[in-house]
This record gives sequence, structure tokens and C-alpha cells, in this order.
Amino acid sequence: RLNFVIPKTNKNAQFDYIVRMKDVVVKMNDEILLNNINWEVKQGERWLLQGHNGSGKSTLLSLITGDNPQAYSNDVGVFGQRRGTGESVWDIKSKIGYVSPELHLYFLKRGKTSSSRKASLTDVKCIDVIISGFNDEIGFSSSVSNVQYKCAEEWLKGLGLQHLLTKNFSEVSLGAQRMLLLVRALVKNPPLLILDEPCQGIDYEQTQQFILLLDEICTQTNTTLIYVSHSSEEIPSCITNRIELNLGSITYKK
Repeated sequence: RLNFVIPKTNKNAQFDYIVRMKDVVVKMNDEILLNNINWEVKQGERWLLQGHNGSGKSTLLSLITGDNPQAYSNDVGVFGQRRGTGESVWDIKSKIGYVSPELHLYFLKRGKTSSSRKASLTDVKCIDVIISGFNDEIGFSSSVSNVQYKCAEEWLKGLGLQHLLTKNFSEVSLGAQRMLLLVRALVKNPPLLILDEPCQGIDYEQTQQFILLLDEICTQTNTTLIYVSHSSEEIPSCITNRIELNLGSITYKK
């Protein structure tokens, strides 16, 4: 158990539901990606999302994160509001903390170009990675308040990672990088946390450290969780529900 009080930047709003899907069908080029999906995620629930590659998990998540336009032609609601009733994609993203191997790779490879400077994200400090989560930026923060900086610093100190304060993101271990991305997802105190294969590519010890932190977060907060994993060794004890997909259909839900 971590001896660490999670820093809070704001109070979570209350929602009738976090995610609600009714008879959802998603097609692409006449191929059915999701077929008759009915699913509700209530606030405070922690769901395990499982299924083989190609089962429809990524498509399902894209309906939630606002990245799939077919949400508008379906009965999909997020944060107590049906999609297409006035909310913007950025309104939705501001309420979601997200971690995935793709995001990790994006941080490592993506560069920033401006009229006066071209820089690689390998130059970004670990604390800047965390701070970028406040505005959903990738590695660079357009403006940093003292409150945001102190919150990021509190996270590092609380996790015993204060030695990373001045380190470059690219210089620390893979496991530490993934922990930093989790903290990045959490600094804005989001109502929903989506972790898509968050332990992919890190070793057993690093995985257990990551799971320990996640369980502590769920103990201290009311954050709703959707956790995607293939491995039984990577499943946190905080999980309360499970949904499984196969070929775009729900094969298990409880």
C-alpha cells in the first residue's frame, strides 16, 4: 500500500452514468465492427474490457473518447449526456484520462515544430510530461500555473519519484515512463480513466508497481475505470465488472 494522498485539483461532478450504449451498430465498408452493443458504465465502477485483437475493443473505446463519428448515428451517451446534443469532442476529452502504448510511442517519437525552433520530445522533462495532462497536450504545455506545477511535483514526491524531476522522459526506464503517463492522465482528476493495455512492454516488477498505484488511486478516489488487458497478471484488484467482445459482439458482461 502506498503512503500517499492523491492530490486533488477539483471535485468530480456527479453523473447519472459515465457511458451508456443502446443497440449500437458500427460499420465500415459493409463490415460490422460492433453489433448490437448494449452497455452502461455507472460512476465509480471499474470495468475490465477484454477480447482478442479485432474483437472491437478499439472501436468501442473510440465511441467513448469522441474519436468515432458514428457515435452521432447511434444511441451513445457519455457523462450523462447523449452524443450530439451540444458537447464538443474537447469537452469529452477534458473528462477522460487516457493511457495506451500508442500514446507512449507518440510521446517518444513525435516532435514539435515552430517557426523558430524544432525540438524532439526526447528533450521534454518528466515533470513537463505530467503537466501536459492538464490541457491534453503531448509533451509541451502552452501555459503552466504554479498550482499545476506544484500538483505535478506532489505526484512525483508522493510516488517516490522526485529524482525524476529534472530528468528527460527518454532517459528513464520504460516502467517509469508508463507511471508518468498514468500520472499525466490523473492530474486533472478525470471522472473516467481509460487504460488500454497500460502494462504492455514492461516487466513483471514494473507491472506490479503500476497495478499497486492504480489500486491505491481507486481506493482514494471515485474515478471510474475502463481497463483493457489480455493478461490475467495485469488485472488490478479494484476491478468490479467485466465485459468481453468477440467479432464485434458482447460475449460476456457482468
